[in-house]
Amino acid sequence: MTNRILISLVILLFLIKISAVYFTGFNLFGDEAQYWLWSKDLAFGYFSKPPLLAWIIKIYSEFLGETFLSLKILPMLIYFLTACAIYNLCKNIGLDKKNSLSCSLLFLFIPSVSFSSYIISTDVVLLLFWTLSLNELVKIKKNPNTINFISLGIFLGLAFLAKYAAIYFVICMLMFIFADKKFRIFFLKNFYLFFISFLCTLLIMLPNIIWNLNNGWITLQHTSDNVNLENAKFSLYRGLEFILVQILMLGPFIFLGTIINYKKINIIDNEKKLLLFFSLPIFLIVFFEAILVRANANWAAPGLISFFVFLYIVSINNILKKMNILFNFVFCIFLYLLIWSSYPAKIFDRVNGLNTFAQKIYSIRANDENKNFVISDRLLFSSMSYELRDKNLSFYMPYNNSSVVTNHFMITSSLKKEMAEDFILIGSPNEIEYLNNNFTIIKIETPDYVFTNKDLNVYEVSFN
Repeated sequence: MTNRILISLVILLFLIKISAVYFTGFNLFGDEAQYWLWSKDLAFGYFSKPPLLAWIIKIYSEFLGETFLSLKILPMLIYFLTACAIYNLCKNIGLDKKNSLSCSLLFLFIPSVSFSSYIISTDVVLLLFWTLSLNELVKIKKNPNTINFISLGIFLGLAFLAKYAAIYFVICMLMFIFADKKFRIFFLKNFYLFFISFLCTLLIMLPNIIWNLNNGWITLQHTSDNVNLENAKFSLYRGLEFILVQILMLGPFIFLGTIINYKKINIIDNEKKLLLFFSLPIFLIVFFEAILVRANANWAAPGLISFFVFLYIVSINNILKKMNILFNFVFCIFLYLLIWSSYPAKIFDRVNGLNTFAQKIYSIRANDENKNFVISDRLLFSSMSYELRDKNLSFYMPYNNSSVVTNHFMITSSLKKEMAEDFILIGSPNEIEYLNNNFTIIKIETPDYVFTNKDLNVYEVSFN
């Protein structure tokens, strides 16, 4: 299949994605709305994530707006930049221009990109700067000049500001240093320049480090809570499920082609070895996380970049490559037709009906002078804030100072105990018992919803 055909198919997929976003009745997921809300309050860090995505959304929305369509285009544009970075990576590891272009275009077909290009997430930004960092490392091996080392440090620092999963890059590089004698000698020979690169990364990360220091390292605490071995419960099934999802996210036929041609794989080749060392350790770590505790499929997302390039290089079976393209293309078309039609599948429940719910809740107080909302659920807090962004409302979250902080809005939008203005509460009356002023509370009818399995109760709170 020629690159001209691949370019045409990529353009077609992009148009289908844009059309699906335009016509769908789905809404932003709570996490997406949260990132948008963070962009309205720029900081050097947030409770659960570093700040880069919020900064990007802020700059992006200043020029292209913050409508649903506009925000959904953002991850598609970032993936286009990532594909460009993959093109350069392929050229630097020895592929010719034709194959480098093919690899970068086929990357835009894989199911993981089709799925995540619809979602505003920190992973999308991480993958861009991860690829740029890996490209600089390959360039350094060929041309160890100071500029390349500084570029590596800057890109890796930005990767950390996107998501702390960038630590995998450091882990993979250390493993490669110890496992590959040739690279170990190269590393020791250029230790001073690698140290400069590390300082550049540290300098980029410094504002976020200071923010964490001033806020009790709450982001790192949240990250460590995701891998809490105290809740360990061995399950080989979760590990197998993780592996199968990773295969599906790349396209099963290119993976099958690699297995069939395994005897022809020459991992002595230093570039192939590098690609494996920047993918397999990540899969292995997250695999054990899945077995012991739990693991989301996207936790291994950085490993997909180099592993996909590796599979493209070694999977020489043309029939299986074409079958993989067809599978990935059909997957993307099917997914976006479902989104286009707002198909009421279970997997879309979390983005279905949020705007309708928010408008119905708003109508309860549409004629009131004070328009305050107190919402205890983080995702609903974010979604309501986005869906009602033009209504000049105030949103608060219950938080008693003696309680444990579990999300960013408890810090920035906490309901103060001195509150004396009437509000609508979506949560439990127990959560506002700490208020100083006397109030009366009346339960009102909750609109129908499908976006969460939690029981939502709505109350009207009036102060005496």
